[in-house]
Amino acid sequence: MLFRSQDAKKAQGFFGELFGWSTKAVPMPEGEYVMIAAPDGRTIGGYFAGPPAARQASWLPYLQVESAATIAAKIKQLGGAVMKEPFKVGDFATMAVVADPQGAGFALWQPSKPEDPGQPAAGHFCWNELASKDAAASVKFYSQIGGFTDKPMDMQGMGTYHVLESGGQGRAGIMAGQPPQPHAWLPYVHVTSADQTADKAKRLGATVIVPPTQIPNVGRFSIFADSQGGATGILQP
Repeated sequence: MLFRSQDAKKAQGFFGELFGWSTKAVPMPEGEYVMIAAPDGRTIGGYFAGPPAARQASWLPYLQVESAATIAAKIKQLGGAVMKEPFKVGDFATMAVVADPQGAGFALWQPSKPEDPGQPAAGHFCWNELASKDAAASVKFYSQIGGFTDKPMDMQGMGTYHVLESGGQGRAGIMAGQPPQPHAWLPYVHVTSADQTADKAKRLGATVIVPPTQIPNVGRFSIFADSQGGATGILQP
């Protein structure tokens, strides 16, 4: 997961205080890349300066693939876009920055050696959710590039929530977005208390978009935007 903003230092301070994340700078040909470490020390993402034209900060989720070049080519064939062709990220992986046919950005990540994400713990990302302009088209697209199976769930009068599964486990969710909600991926961070974390985010300058809300059989969630406009979800399982 990569957080892109015009003020990376500000983002590091905000999320570090909120989630207990620490950082480590890694020099890169295109600028300094700052890795994010969760409270248990595991690397979970990074910060990078966003493009000058970007109006607000945003998260860029990663999809792990066997071949970034093969999937990037397939994305083009399916109507998506490749903003940055596959390139080497040091000795860690090969990466590409892409977008689905409706414009939601994400990255392809081909690790140099097997990576075990482990079980999500407090301070780790635990879910990704796409508010889609066309949920059916999005489910088809991501199933084709990621080999996911769709497990539709009735949201009790609020439409259908599509869980993308792989290996018998839910990996991400897709639902129909409601205007003016953008067609974009939203990451969720595992927290021990959604209410306390949302309150703390607000004290640190964030705007709470969705107050802490209970989801039957799932947990308690909230969504906020930091002072640079980047949306982040939190989930208390």
